[in-house]
Amino acid sequence: MKNNASISGALAGLLLAFLDAKNLAAPECRERLSKWKLDGHVAMDEWVTCLFLIRQAYPSPTLGLEIGQFFQPEYAGLLGYLCLSCNTVGDIVERFERFFPLMWRGFTLQVESNAEYYSASWALSESPAEELLASPLFMEIRRLACETGAAGMLSFIHRLCGEDVIPSSATIIGNPPENMTVYEEFFGCPVQFHKTTISFTVSKQLFSKPISLDKAYLLRMFEHQAENELREVARGDSFLIHFNKAMSRGLHTGLLSVTCIAHELDMSRATLQRKLKDRGMTFQFALDQARIEKAKVYLEDPRVSLAEISLLLAFSEQSAFTRFFKREMHMTPMQYRQEVCG
Repeated sequence: MKNNASISGALAGLLLAFLDAKNLAAPECRERLSKWKLDGHVAMDEWVTCLFLIRQAYPSPTLGLEIGQFFQPEYAGLLGYLCLSCNTVGDIVERFERFFPLMWRGFTLQVESNAEYYSASWALSESPAEELLASPLFMEIRRLACETGAAGMLSFIHRLCGEDVIPSSATIIGNPPENMTVYEEFFGCPVQFHKTTISFTVSKQLFSKPISLDKAYLLRMFEHQAENELREVARGDSFLIHFNKAMSRGLHTGLLSVTCIAHELDMSRATLQRKLKDRGMTFQFALDQARIEKAKVYLEDPRVSLAEISLLLAFSEQSAFTRFFKREMHMTPMQYRQEVCG
C-alpha cells in the first residue's frame, strides 16, 4: 500500500486505548506506536501495519468498528482540539472542511451540499495500482483501515453531541464483508463499499445539534482569550470584546474581510471602520494584532508545527506567515519559539 499519504500521529492513542481495553500484549504493535510523534504525521503504511498486527492478536470480523468506538477528541490531534471549541455539529463540519489536512495528508476532499443534505467524500490523491485493487487481502486491509477511521469519526461526533448522529448513507473503502448487517446497524444507515472512496451523507437538520462538553481541553488558550477580554472589560469597551471574538472566529473560518466581520457584528462596513477609527486603529491593524496574539499562544506549544500555525491563522502558506511574524516581531517564528518560549 505504498503511497505518500499520512495521518496524525495522535491516532496512536486510539490504538493503544483499544489494546489496553482488550488486554492485548501485541508487543510489536506497541513498540511501533511508541515511536509515533503525537505532534507529527505517520505514513499510511504504518497505520495499516499496526492495524494488521492488532488483527493478528484480535481477529474480529468487525475489528475496525470496535476500535473506532474508542475514539476521543484528542486522538484527532490539532483538528480535534479545534472541534472542541465548536458550538454545533455545523461548526464541526466547517472546521473539518477547512482544517482537513491537519489530520489527513495525501487525500482529496470533495463536498456536495444543498438545502437538505451535506455529503463529504475523500480518497487518496494517488490511487493504488489496479493489481493491488484486485487483491482480496489488500482490499480487506484497506477496509479495516478505513472502517476504523469512519467509525472513529462517528464516535467523535457522538461524544461531542452526547447523542447519536446518524448519517443518511455511508461508503467505505474495501470489498463488502460477509456480514453487511453489522455495518448497517452500527452506522444506522445503508452502507456501500467502494474501491477508492469513503463518504458520508447527513441531513442538514443535524447541523443545529449543540455540542456538549465539560472537559476544558482548550483551557490554556481560553484563559489567554479571557485575559484579553478582561482588559477590555476593565476599559468598559463592549465593542472591542465582541469585535475580538468575531476576529477569533474569523481566523478559524477564514472569513476575515471587513464585510464578513461587520456582518458577524450585525453592522455595516462603514460603522465597523468608524468604531475602529474612534479607537485609533484600522481593520488591518486589528487583524495583525489578533494574528500575532494567537501566533504567540500556538508557538508556546511545541506540538503545533509552523505549517499548522500558518493554516490556523488563515495564511496562504507558511512562508507568508513567517514574513508577517518577522515584520511584526523582528524575529522569525522559530526564533521566537526557541528564544522566548524556551
